[in-house]
Amino acid sequence: MAQIITSKKAGPPRINRGNIFDFLQSNPNNVSPQDAAFIRVDGKQISRAQLFSDARRLAYGLRHTLGLQPGSRIGIFSPNSTAYPIAVHAGLCAGIVLVPLNAAYGSQELVHPLHDADVQYILCHHALLPVARQGLELANIGPISANGRNRLWILDEDDELKKGEQGEEDVRILMSEDELETHKVVNPVEEDAFIAYSSGTSGRPKGVQLTHSNMTSVTSAALITMGEDLTHKDRIAAVLPFNHIFGLAKYVHFAVMVGAPAVVIPRYDLDVFCSVIEKQKCTLAFVVPPILVQLAKDPRASKYDLSSLRYLFSGAAPLGSELSQEVEKKYPFLRVTQGWGLTETSPTATVVSYKDYRKYMGSCGTLVAGLEARIVDDNGKDVGLEQGETGKPGELWIRGPTIMKGYLNNKEATDDCITPDGWFKSGDIAIMRDGYFWIVDRKKELIKFKGFQVAPAELEALLLSHPKVADVAVVGVYDDSQATELPKAYIVANAEGKRDGAEALSSEIVEWTAKKVANHMRLRGGVELIDVIPKSPSGKILRRILRDAAAEKQKKNKKV
Repeated sequence: MAQIITSKKAGPPRINRGNIFDFLQSNPNNVSPQDAAFIRVDGKQISRAQLFSDARRLAYGLRHTLGLQPGSRIGIFSPNSTAYPIAVHAGLCAGIVLVPLNAAYGSQELVHPLHDADVQYILCHHALLPVARQGLELANIGPISANGRNRLWILDEDDELKKGEQGEEDVRILMSEDELETHKVVNPVEEDAFIAYSSGTSGRPKGVQLTHSNMTSVTSAALITMGEDLTHKDRIAAVLPFNHIFGLAKYVHFAVMVGAPAVVIPRYDLDVFCSVIEKQKCTLAFVVPPILVQLAKDPRASKYDLSSLRYLFSGAAPLGSELSQEVEKKYPFLRVTQGWGLTETSPTATVVSYKDYRKYMGSCGTLVAGLEARIVDDNGKDVGLEQGETGKPGELWIRGPTIMKGYLNNKEATDDCITPDGWFKSGDIAIMRDGYFWIVDRKKELIKFKGFQVAPAELEALLLSHPKVADVAVVGVYDDSQATELPKAYIVANAEGKRDGAEALSSEIVEWTAKKVANHMRLRGGVELIDVIPKSPSGKILRRILRDAAAEKQKKNKKV
């Protein structure tokens, strides 16, 4: 019998909220239409009234000038800008399905999502036009649409209209004097709002179908769960990419719903991020662990006055308690908390509240309102959750209204991760105590040492507390002589560590770790110093790259 864990907070009523565009204008905090919704780094503001009016005007142009119909798909290929949320809201208003494309994609990486999602047009930043043009060419998609329009439209926040070298025009010329009435979403559980491509740490990225119901549900659940932690009085440093579901849901949706203005940072840079917080007096930032590593360890961060910050909310990758404590020790005026979720959960599924963050430091929190969970072993059976049996690891399964509809054009993958009764198999290994979850690691990334399981994230959290370590990743390397995987650490040393030299620092870290971990968790695969840890834009460590490099190195050593 399934042992179901339920949220401590009652979920939102399961009603048809319709189009997420209208839902985001419900304005529960009665914020003035003239208040800022988004702010450029130079201080220029987009008011809430302008956001919704411009979105309706652009929506009219998308439908009546480009001829797009509800259900048509357009891509957004751009770094963060104040134009980005206008484009998102316009698409939603018009009933068009939005495909956020990673601004770091190369032309070849565009081919799969362009084909898979049947993208009709791309709203593209001026600087990315050459990449987009080549992507269309590689995908054998003509640059001109069936109605004679260029498939590429420039999306830019500069005051002057842009024009491309091959006839591409600024999307703002599509804005009509007329405003489109919101497309009526009859069945929000089935009607897609976004096709969000997973980060693709292994294999081709999958198109996650997120419906209007998914997005209204996660926004409403966040309002119930986090409404006291984030209010319209906050000012957010919007540094995470809008093309990632974490940034999209938190900045473009939730912040607008709450009424908290977001200062839009085009790309992450530590100096720019800190400068924006200082100048704009930001009170909150959604971040990923690599940003926290820099705040804790990079001396540049100390040049800025960050005292306006109340807290940092981390997501997208596991955050250990050691790094949280290091950040809070350096910045005693703020608190570091975190949540957990995936693109497939729209994204936030668990969160640590203000009042509990110290007691459960390192935890990713409790379920957000309206969700259910199970912790399941390799045989598909629930681990014991009775008194005295808490803390057993297993795969975290989630069920509720925020779970994706499925993977676009991939029924096999959908059926593999969603059970017939609606449980989404997250692929993350978790333990639970007192209703709080700790993510141990990804199921596919656990290291198997002689029958024992080693969680890379647990070792990484420990190694980040070493005074000479700036960043770290741990992977399993297979050893033929012992017929098992061995934990190996890839280390980015700070200035002090580099002075020691690679050999001395490696030996020091191996010995230091051995004194702090169980026998099976020792770094028997050794320590290797590298310049940078490979990561996805959302902060996930790309362990596959490191494993492949280790395997290639082993092959060369065997030949020698």
